[in-house]
Amino acid sequence: MTVSSFIKREDDDLDIQVPWIDLEVKPSELKLDQTLMCGQAFRWKATGEREWTCALWDNVIDLKQTPETVLYRSLGHISADRFKKPELLADELQKYFQLDEDLGALCDRWASVDPDFAILRQTQLGVRALRQPVVENMFTFIASSNNNIKRITMLIDKLCRQYGHPIDTAKGTFYTFPTVRDIAEDKDIEGTFTRLGFGYRAKYYAKTVERLSTGHECPEQFLLGLRASPSWEHAKAQLMQFNGVGPKVADCICLMSLDKIDAVPVDTHIWQIAKRRYVDRVLALRFDGVLNSQAIQVAESKRESVIGLARELSMAKAPTTKAYETAQKLFVELFSPHAGWAQLLLFSGDLDGSKDTKKSAKQPKRKANIKPATKPDRDPVETKDGMSLRSKNKRNKAD
Repeated sequence: MTVSSFIKREDDDLDIQVPWIDLEVKPSELKLDQTLMCGQAFRWKATGEREWTCALWDNVIDLKQTPETVLYRSLGHISADRFKKPELLADELQKYFQLDEDLGALCDRWASVDPDFAILRQTQLGVRALRQPVVENMFTFIASSNNNIKRITMLIDKLCRQYGHPIDTAKGTFYTFPTVRDIAEDKDIEGTFTRLGFGYRAKYYAKTVERLSTGHECPEQFLLGLRASPSWEHAKAQLMQFNGVGPKVADCICLMSLDKIDAVPVDTHIWQIAKRRYVDRVLALRFDGVLNSQAIQVAESKRESVIGLARELSMAKAPTTKAYETAQKLFVELFSPHAGWAQLLLFSGDLDGSKDTKKSAKQPKRKANIKPATKPDRDPVETKDGMSLRSKNKRNKAD
């Protein structure tokens, strides 16, 4: 179904009629504002009332939330035949938002383990995990360590303006995310990224682009090939060979690009959620007569494992690498499969809850992604094996 609509360009008063097309998805299955702004993607721009726009797949994609559905259209493209047929764009959007997954059914299953998901299903209506282009996802999250959403968005916008291709539309000019080959043409990648404001991360990009472009005929296809990896752990290990990709960044790529639905990216925020929401409630499973409407429900076969993880997490006083891994395992034991999706809903809900209780207070900048290193808030430099340089130096002195 198409709906006619006009876009008015302010600079020349030109009215352009562009048809909206119905993606045919209910708000309970996809809510654009919460899904696109919860720290997964950083290039979607609010361009109108409940409208979001981004350059994807060589097209400028325009989305609009209505009370009944989501509408979409292409405002422009690079190739003359790129998505000439609307149904091809619809297919890509179906994959991007993973609309084959029944979010309501997933929430019902999670609520059978944790009754709080019945509430989250209402407050976090339509929050979904995205299936993003793998190079964009990888290069975006390399910029995320020790950073906040506003600054990540600014840096990625600069990257696209520097190396991407512009597409002029009635809503302005949008830039595609560059390919690895686009960036590799630069003879001074580190210098360019430094000038753009990426700081110590500039050398990560230079080395990662070099490794991808010289080691693989088609870097994008190599990375996409990790979708076929036998396990999440295998794909994660392959990704961590690249500079700037520690455990947290690798987990984000696995979850949001490589179909590893049990990948649970853990940072300080998620570690705190695990301790606050689950330690006491899981440990209560050891005793008879304590079950109530808010109790955690775990299959008998998993009970000892889950209790052991909760006990181990309860003893963690600081967010060390081991504590992160324990929190990750607990999420997987409780919510697999789709543990990564469950974590995303908890993360989004926790942020909204924090905002609701501090409306009158000045909000600090939120750390979107913090790599799980031994001292994550103090070590800004991470080696490819996930250990901070400071931690390595200490170990070397001890040896």
